[in-house]
Amino acid sequence: MDLSPARFLIVEALDNDHELAPLLIRFSWHCCGTYDAEKKNGGSNGGTMRFEAERNDPENAGFEKALSLFEKVKAKHPDLLSFADLYVLGGYVAIEWTGGPHIPFSYGRVDYDDEKAKSVYGDLMCPFGDGKHNPHGSRLPAADMGRNQRCSMDAPKRLQEEPTISAIRKTFTRMGFNDRETVALILLGHQYGQCHPDVSGFDGPWYAFAPNSWNIYKHGLGYLSVYTMGADSRMRLVQLQQTGKRQFEQNIGGAKFMMLVADMALWWDPDYRKHVEDFDQHRFQFEREAAASWKKLTELGCEGFLTLEK
Repeated sequence: MDLSPARFLIVEALDNDHELAPLLIRFSWHCCGTYDAEKKNGGSNGGTMRFEAERNDPENAGFEKALSLFEKVKAKHPDLLSFADLYVLGGYVAIEWTGGPHIPFSYGRVDYDDEKAKSVYGDLMCPFGDGKHNPHGSRLPAADMGRNQRCSMDAPKRLQEEPTISAIRKTFTRMGFNDRETVALILLGHQYGQCHPDVSGFDGPWYAFAPNSWNIYKHGLGYLSVYTMGADSRMRLVQLQQTGKRQFEQNIGGAKFMMLVADMALWWDPDYRKHVEDFDQHRFQFEREAAASWKKLTELGCEGFLTLEK
């Protein structure tokens, strides 16, 4: 099947709005990151982001622009792809548009109607509500689960922030990812874009110098260097006055760089940290493994019925 008509419209939108690429990558990620390997549901198949309960998941705030784009693509080419496929294709196209790797895309996801969605998920028609590792009931990862109040302030950060570290590991294990794949996926996604207080409650870019580009460069500095050159000594904890949210910040060259507690968790936890350090030393390998982990993420729950784009 020739998917170029859909690809063209997505690229056209990206060319007209350079801040759209991080949003489409995050949107695709969130459509897929609800998979439960034990329950065998969630993920991209079904296109459940079309349903109100999933759109209203607090972790999915700020996706109106992405949803509008895919409505336009679907209206222009109604029989080309399902919404479920379009939601995922947008992330693939955006990664490549930013200078990231070409990742082969496979299609064949279906859009559940109300009856099918209720038979799988009940009245909410989507996987929202039964997340065990997010205070909102979301199956998506939480940015900050709060300090371990039973832990001394003098204890290592891996112990102080154990609630967030544990929630990340349990969330990704539920989907079927090991620690190395977890690190690859978080790094892939959080090299892009920035947080907005009115959307997430957090504020600022992860990598201020090139937030709309693939910036885990094969040579030189880039997003991974924010970890290896400053996560221990330069990142300072702040509590945002307007939202009360915790985040970490440092200034480099007059620009603010931000990390969530969930980002810092990759540095505090020794099993995660060894992969961050290895990826920093082997950037080509990171790109290969990040692409493979992305493809795995976007095909969870779709095994056996997808067709590779020619």
